[in-house]
Amino acid sequence: MRVYKHVTYESMRVSRFIRGFLIYFNLKTLYFNFHYLPLKTAFHLPVFLSRNTKLRCMKGSVEIAGPLRTGMVRVGAAEIGIYDMKHNRPVWENAGKVVFEGNAVIKYGAKIIVGEAGKLKLGNNFRISSGSSVICYKSIEVGDDCRISWDSQIIDTDFHRVFDQKSNHVNPDKDVKLGNNCWIGNHCLVQKGTLLANMVVLSSNSMINSIINSSNVILAGCPAKVIRDSITWGE
Repeated sequence: MRVYKHVTYESMRVSRFIRGFLIYFNLKTLYFNFHYLPLKTAFHLPVFLSRNTKLRCMKGSVEIAGPLRTGMVRVGAAEIGIYDMKHNRPVWENAGKVVFEGNAVIKYGAKIIVGEAGKLKLGNNFRISSGSSVICYKSIEVGDDCRISWDSQIIDTDFHRVFDQKSNHVNPDKDVKLGNNCWIGNHCLVQKGTLLANMVVLSSNSMINSIINSSNVILAGCPAKVIRDSITWGE
């Protein structure tokens, strides 16, 4: 007689959590949490780091603004077929302030760079894929349920300052803001001054540096423009 084991969703979730905890429980995870967070919060280990995460700068601050859960933020997580996990390290460089408003997955090979004056706010269910970067020297806000595909960049600065003949600074840093449910395709560039509404898809190999007030649209091109409206997207 064959006996079937009844596996509940809850037991599967617990099993995945235990496997994940064993993978991410290391000195870098402990150091990150107890360096950045209040003792009471740090004991929950809300941030998991893979062993190969490059901690380039830890001078800034980190705030957990969403509901507190163990492993709600994972740095160096998940594998995608086009990248070699062994040779692509996630990079963390924070001299400013990073706010996590919920769950976040920063995949291996992704880079989070925040300058001294920078404030980076990441909404719930944020995902950034391998090879992509978020570079914040002023202010970048990302809404809930946003995805950044591989080899893309979000940046609010030109790094080098440019002056006109009267010594006026002509290229100041500018805020970047993405609404909820935005999907940035692969090989995209989101530059300073970009403000996107909700449910916006930026097509692969596009560049955006402007304000898009329309929701439920697809953008494409360089610079990107609306090519389709009345859309939605999901997993």
